Amino acid sequence: MAETVSVASLAGAGAVLLASAGQTHPVNEIEVKLAAAKANDTRTNLLQKQTHNQAESARVVGVESRQVENFEVEFSSRVNRNLEPPASFPDELASQAVLVQSSHLEGMVAQETPGASNAVLLRGVGLLAIATAAAGVGVVLAAVLRKKISVPLKQLQQTTHRFLEGDRTIRADASGDDEVGQLANTFNRLVEQVTASEVAMTQQIRRQTQELEQAQFFIEQARFFSTIAASETRTLQNLETLFQTAVQGARQILKADRVVVYRFSPDWSGYVSAEAVDSKYPRAGGGRIEDACIGQELIEAYRKGRVVATNNVGEAGFHPDHLRLMEQLKVKANLVTPVLRDGELYGLLVAHHCAAPHVWQQPEVDFLQQLALQLGLAVDRVIFLMQKDGAILRNQQLSEITGAIANADSIGEIYQGAIAGVREALKTDRALVYLFNENWQGTVVAETVGAGFPEALGANIADPCFAEQYIDKYLAGRVKATHNIYEAGLSDCYLGQLEPFAVKANLVAPILAYDKLHGLLVTHQCSTARAWQEPEITFFKQVASQVGVALDRMNYLAQKDLALYRTQKLSEITSAISTAAHVGEVYKIATTGVRESLKTDRVVVYLFDETWQGQIVAESVNRGFPRALGANIADPCFAQKYIGKYLAGRVQATANIYEAGLSDCYLGQLEPFEVKANLVAPILAYNRLHGLLVAHQCSAPRNWQEADLVFFKQVASQVGLALDRVGFLEELHRARQQAENLAREQRQQREELQESLIHLLSQVEAAAQGDLTIRAEVTTGEIGTVADFFNSIVESLRQIVTQVKRSTLEVSEAIAESEGSIRQLADSALQQAEEMSYTLNSVEQMTHSIRAVAESARQAAEVSDQASTTAEAGGVAMDLTVRNILSLRDTIGSTAKKIKRLGEASQQISKVVSLIEKIALQTNLLAINAGIEAARAGKDGSGFAIVAEEVGELATQSARATGDIEEIVATIQAETNQVVEAMEQSTSQVVEGTRLVQDARMSLNQIVEVSHQINQLVKSISEATVSQTQTSLLITGLMREVAQESKQTSDRSRQVSDSLQQTVTIAKALQISVEAFKVSSESEVGKEITLPL
Repeated sequence: MAETVSVASLAGAGAVLLASAGQTHPVNEIEVKLAAAKANDTRTNLLQKQTHNQAESARVVGVESRQVENFEVEFSSRVNRNLEPPASFPDELASQAVLVQSSHLEGMVAQETPGASNAVLLRGVGLLAIATAAAGVGVVLAAVLRKKISVPLKQLQQTTHRFLEGDRTIRADASGDDEVGQLANTFNRLVEQVTASEVAMTQQIRRQTQELEQAQFFIEQARFFSTIAASETRTLQNLETLFQTAVQGARQILKADRVVVYRFSPDWSGYVSAEAVDSKYPRAGGGRIEDACIGQELIEAYRKGRVVATNNVGEAGFHPDHLRLMEQLKVKANLVTPVLRDGELYGLLVAHHCAAPHVWQQPEVDFLQQLALQLGLAVDRVIFLMQKDGAILRNQQLSEITGAIANADSIGEIYQGAIAGVREALKTDRALVYLFNENWQGTVVAETVGAGFPEALGANIADPCFAEQYIDKYLAGRVKATHNIYEAGLSDCYLGQLEPFAVKANLVAPILAYDKLHGLLVTHQCSTARAWQEPEITFFKQVASQVGVALDRMNYLAQKDLALYRTQKLSEITSAISTAAHVGEVYKIATTGVRESLKTDRVVVYLFDETWQGQIVAESVNRGFPRALGANIADPCFAQKYIGKYLAGRVQATANIYEAGLSDCYLGQLEPFEVKANLVAPILAYNRLHGLLVAHQCSAPRNWQEADLVFFKQVASQVGLALDRVGFLEELHRARQQAENLAREQRQQREELQESLIHLLSQVEAAAQGDLTIRAEVTTGEIGTVADFFNSIVESLRQIVTQVKRSTLEVSEAIAESEGSIRQLADSALQQAEEMSYTLNSVEQMTHSIRAVAESARQAAEVSDQASTTAEAGGVAMDLTVRNILSLRDTIGSTAKKIKRLGEASQQISKVVSLIEKIALQTNLLAINAGIEAARAGKDGSGFAIVAEEVGELATQSARATGDIEEIVATIQAETNQVVEAMEQSTSQVVEGTRLVQDARMSLNQIVEVSHQINQLVKSISEATVSQTQTSLLITGLMREVAQESKQTSDRSRQVSDSLQQTVTIAKALQISVEAFKVSSESEVGKEITLPL
């Protein structure tokens, strides 16, 4: 009976396994549990009915009801507790119940499995019936063995065990007619029935299992497709997640060993984008895969929807390379379906069986094909959304790039903003700006490149065919998109230019600026070829257009700023040269200003001589280029060809001297100075072509702009005006210099005249006292003439006085003589009157000269007064200066004391810092001791240890801080000492300055005194001159009186004889008058003639 129950348990477990066949998806776990529960219930019901039938059979054969009931209670209790039921009825009940049980068992199975829905339980029920029959046979055999014979029963028992072990061909020996033979027949019939039922049930179960698995397969497909369709896939990241979900689900549904999504690159190589693989087999992902079997024909077939199902890859006749790839991945069978995006081949969905070959069923093919379709739709949706989002993003990025380059402060920032934005937006490996030169060759002037790729910045790239083939196309706005440079039919030369930079694909758009094709905006894909999308090309073209707009805008602003700058520079140059004092300064200002304004390498001034040859007289040149100053340059054709043009204002601009058709002679004159381009403008001055203003570009040729020419011509014009002005000023200066020299000479003459006059007056002063022996020193000049004239007058006067004395003597003698003698005296007197008239005229002339001297003396007195006033004002200023210097000395002294006190205070700070440093050291030692004590205290001292560490750290920081303070204080003390020393030196200098100012003040006082003395002397001279004038007038009157008396003497001499007494009186008066004059020196005193009284 124990074997019966155990088999029943196995039947229940088998039912559960059969019911759960194919239920491997996690979603169907509940269904598996339900099926197991149902099988368990069925097992319980069968056992209960079996026990009930056995009990009924026992009752029928006369077993006591109490024993049966006890057995049923025990059985139900154990079954309800999920325990094994009782092993069996008592032996005396089993033999009686076996036959009844067998008949009831067949009916029970029929009742419990009436329909196809319970077909999965038939096999378990059959096993249960066999087990029950075997148990019954065992019971019967035991009873018969005790009553009859044991050998046939043992054989039957062995047969039963072999049947239970699975031998369906075994049969019992039913040759006897006894009870054992009947039992064997019964056993054989049951075996036949069970075997037939097993075959029928097995076939039915297989069919229903297949149908159930197929139904389950379709259910799982539906659920899986529903999950795929409902996924919120909007980004590439979501798409990769969807791919991974798809391959994992497909592998479970197909029960495959590997499912992958294989993505194509633009060059039709590929890589595994998503993979689900059994851990026993190698992974296919992680690298680039190139499959020699995937050619254009196969790609086209996949694009049209081809599905390849290979049941055994070893027998499919694959290409050796492809077969080798299959062997590496352990593939035995595969199923390949295309994933299409918008009608184009996007990738492949592939399923592998690696354990053994596999015959692919149509539902599997349909499932994988449907999944590939779902993935294609997801890719379409993602690409559409990405394109939509990409369009929005690119519009935003374009706006950001436009804003960035619009606000750029330089052309370099425009280029960098554009290429950085392009590379970030398009996710390329390199973006650059390539600018053309005049030969349509060019240079990479800006670049941004990813790590691991060569740099192209500064590379010179020349395409000899560019000008002929592409200029017009790029001017028309062409954008060149190359998906794969090796499949675009490019020339070897062009490929040779791209390969050093690892270019695989590129985009090229024109930069249209300055009304020409200025350059190219280029982006490179270096990691792999790339199929450029139309939105990307449009975006790239828009960025290039914005770069051109930004360059034009910056050029406009630059031209505006340049115009403003050059206007200011022209104003500065004009202002500077308008105040220049000489021609060399004009040239220097002009050449330097032009070179700085035009950013040229050299500017020179070339002046013509009378033969229209010339020399460079001024130069401003950058370092590194030869100097041209002093060079003599002769052009024999200049006078004939160019004078008229330059007089008309011509400005000659040469962008490249080697392309301007210049003569070898002219080139030979320019080449020694490394000239590549030049500007020439005339300098029109002094009403002729005076020279040329020339600018040289030596580093490279240069396209001169119209603004350059206008500015250059204006400067040359201003140079001409400045030369005219300087010439006029130089002439004016020469005239002023001549006038100043003349005034200085006149002043010197006046001073010499004054000195000579003073000397003359000092010499002739005695003459005013009547000393006619005095003589003035005769010198050169006017005073010499006056002195000579004075000497002549004095000599004449002395002679007259001497003659008068003689005449007086003679008159005296004539008193005693005859009247004839008196008449002779009258004649002599008349002659003397005439001579006196002549002398009188001379005296009048001397009077006029003395008056002129008096006027000069008066002017000298005024000059002396002004000098005295100026000296007095200087003295007042000196006094004020002395007071200020003394005040400054006091201030410096006070400041020095304060700074000394500051130094003393810093010393106090040093002491405090030293004290703090000692405290910090002690604190640090205390912290160390505290840390040691905390370490000894163990865990109890952990908090104290932390505090000790913090205190130690603070002590260390305090020590560092005090060190810093010591350095600062030392610096303050050193600088304070320096300041004190400087102030002491300044005090000494102030004292010395005070002494010098006081000395200057004393000198000014002496000048004032001398000025006063000169003033007094000049006033004395003036007074003396007035006195001389009066004396001259007196002499003039006296001379006139003498003349009159002489006439009277002449008239009255004829009457002398009438009154001798009157004549004697007159003679005495005359002698008294002439006694005032000294007419001889001391040596001649004895010889003086005295009048007898």
